[in-house]
Amino acid sequence: MSSREIFRTFIPLGILILYISVFISGCVGTQWTAADWLEKGNQYANEGMYKSAVDAYNQSLQLDSKNSKVFTYRGVALEHMGSYDAAMNDFEQALIINPNESGAWQGKAATYIDTNEYRQAVKAADRAIELAKLPADKAENAYLLRGFALNRLEDYDTALQAFDKAIEIDPKRLDLWQNKAYSLTKLGRFVEVLKCYEVMTGIEPNNAEIWSKKGEIHLALGQINEANEAFSIAKNLIKSN
Repeated sequence: MSSREIFRTFIPLGILILYISVFISGCVGTQWTAADWLEKGNQYANEGMYKSAVDAYNQSLQLDSKNSKVFTYRGVALEHMGSYDAAMNDFEQALIINPNESGAWQGKAATYIDTNEYRQAVKAADRAIELAKLPADKAENAYLLRGFALNRLEDYDTALQAFDKAIEIDPKRLDLWQNKAYSLTKLGRFVEVLKCYEVMTGIEPNNAEIWSKKGEIHLALGQINEANEAFSIAKNLIKSN
C-alpha cells in the first residue's frame, strides 16, 4: 500500500453544495462561490480525477485565498499527481494561514514517504497527531502515516504502536489492520498476524485476497486443514466474482 492510498482517505466525501438554480437550454447559470469550487474539487479528488480537482481548487482560491483547507486539499491532489514540490508549497502555505492545520502536516508526511524521507515523515506525522483535536482531523491517518514510515525504517515494534492507536480510532478500517499485520509478519509473530486476518475477514468477508493471505498464515503455522479451508473460500469467492 502506498502513501497515496493512505492519504486519499483524508479528502472528505462531503455533500456537494453546487448551487446551480437551473439547467435548461438557454438559461443563465448561477455564479459559483469558493465553497462550491472546494466541494467540486473534493468530488473530483475522491473520484481520482486529481488534475480536475486541482483546477477546481484553483478556482476556489481565486475567490478566497485565505482558506487553509483548500491549500491542504490541493496539496493532497498534487501529491497524488507526483508534483511533490508544488504539494509541499501548498502544505506550507496552509500552515502559514493556519499553523494548527493537522491535515497539512499529514500531507507533508505523505509526501516525505513518497520521496523516501522517512525520518522527516515521522516528524511530520507526529506534529499532525499533536494537532489533531477533532474527528475531522483524522488522527488515524496521521498514526497510519507514522507507522508506515516506521515500517520503512524497519522499526516494526514502534510502528505497531502507531497502528494500534489508529485502530483504536477506527477499528473497522481494513488498511490499518493490513499494515499492522505487515509489521507483525516482519517480526515473525504469526499467531498475532493470524488474529489480524481473522478481524479482516470479519470486516470484508467477501475479499478473496484476504482469505488467501489468511491461508498462507495458517500454512506458516503448520495448520494445514485451516489453510485449505481459507484457500477454498478464496477460490469460491474468485469464481463467484
